[in-house]
Order: sequence, then structure tokens, then C-alpha cells
Amino acid sequence: MRILITGGAGFIGSHLAETLIADGHRITVLDDLSGGQRSNVPDGADFEQADVSEADLDYLLARHRSEVVVHCAARASVSHSMSHPLADYHANQLPAFRLAEAASRQRVGQLILLSTSGVYGPVERPARETDLPAPANYYGIHKWAAERYFALSGVPWTALRLANVYGPRQRSDSEGGAVAIFLSHVLSGEPIHLYAAGEQTRDYVYVSDVVSAIVVAIQQRLPGVWNVGSGKETRIRDILDAITAALQRPANVQIEPPRPGDVARSSLDASRLVGTGFWRPTVSLEDGIRRTAEFWLNRGISS
Repeated sequence: MRILITGGAGFIGSHLAETLIADGHRITVLDDLSGGQRSNVPDGADFEQADVSEADLDYLLARHRSEVVVHCAARASVSHSMSHPLADYHANQLPAFRLAEAASRQRVGQLILLSTSGVYGPVERPARETDLPAPANYYGIHKWAAERYFALSGVPWTALRLANVYGPRQRSDSEGGAVAIFLSHVLSGEPIHLYAAGEQTRDYVYVSDVVSAIVVAIQQRLPGVWNVGSGKETRIRDILDAITAALQRPANVQIEPPRPGDVARSSLDASRLVGTGFWRPTVSLEDGIRRTAEFWLNRGISS
């Protein structure tokens, strides 16, 4: 198939592009390189450098005859969304609206949105797709709005609500990338700001498991909203401990107060997706952190 990936030079998008090319699909990467890197775009992919919020999407979809669009482009930062809500709207909500409208006009066969567990807000148990969204920050609000734009487009659509994704190529200056941030700061000796003493819990899922979920969404044309996560809550401070153990280096920790919009607990019940028989998470947190730490040590880069 002909598949267009927005944000395909970034963390998740580049891994997805590699997998889909290996599977024999024709891939177009659309990225403005504000967060991604041109070197992340795999050989064999067509590349268009453009901002989704400004590009002539009708022209690009028609030119590449895109049958499926996977919208990975985003700015994943709760704190930035709270301090700069309009900028977050332009990064996370407006592009989804424009993409939904253009995909409808160009009769794209399927729209897939990488959404977030943040649409649920605070939870006392792993969130289910049937739970009413109650986002606690602008990032979650704008992602929820993006889901609704896709739903109203008239194009068959899928929203994958992702837990905290980690793995090689994740940027260390992205708030959502705690694993990359901790790896970078432990290796450099920079202080790590541990908000709320790191007692918050998050659900962590390795990037290859997320890519597998996207592939299943394309192959099976999964309709509507699906959770993608491990269903397990892990304290942020425990993630830091696992990283210092993997690197065999100490961390320079500074305890900070909680940030506005930050939730104490977040995890996803992905049993609906597992129940299809086509997907399940295969990479344990221990193994995923080991693989990511090896990437940083062997490559010596932050992406």
C-alpha cells in the first residue's frame, strides 16, 4: 500500500517507516524536521519536508496517492501545553483537523492517529476505551479533539491511545521521554529534576510493540479507539533506578514539586487489543531499558 507517515523522521514514525518498508509498502514521510532528523528517514521512503499545519495536504496526498495516513507528528509535553496552550493547539490539534479534512477530500482509505493515555486524565485503575475522557491538561484536550476530527471526517479511522513509549531514537528534550531524559542526564552527569519525588506511576511500552500495534491497525483496519500499553504501573523513580543499574552510574537527583497538569497515576487496559489475537506487548520493561541503554552507550547519540 501507499502509506503517508506524518512525523516520520521522529521517534515512533521512523521505526514505523522502517517496518512498513521492510513489509513491502510504499512510504512517504512528511516531517518539518523541527523534532525529527533527516537521518532517521529510512532508505526507500519518499521524503517531504513540510509542516502539517501549513502544507498543501491535498496536493501531497494526491501526488503520492496515499491510501493510508498515519499521523505521528505531535509535541508530547504536558508542561509545555499548560504554559503555552495556543502553541500546543497549533502542534497537536490544528494539524489533525487539516489532515482529516484533506483526507476526506482525497478519499484516503484509512486515517490512523497516535493519541495518548492523557485523554483519560487521572485514573485509579488501568483506563479502558469505554471510560469517559477527562483530560487534566491541554495536551490531553488537544489529542482528544484530534480523535474527534478523525471520527467526523467520514474516513475509516483508528485512534491508538498510547501509554508512555520509550526506546532508541527518542529525544531527551521531550518531556514524555522520561527514559531518554534519564539516560541522557545520567551519562552526562547533569541534574535530574524528579517532580513529586518520582512517586507518579506510568505505563511504559517499548517502541517496537507500538509499531506492531500500528501495523495491526492497518492490516486489520481496526475501527475506533484502542489502548496500547502494558497495563502495569511503574513509579518514575523506579525507572530511574533501573537506568542507573543498567548504566552502572549514579544519578544527580533534585527533588521538585509537582507540575501543573501532571497526574499521579496513569495506565492503560489494552485487553481489547490483546483480545483480537493479533497483538500483545512482547518486550518487558527490564529488557526494553537494557536495549535502550545499549543504544545510547553504543551509538553515543540523542535523537
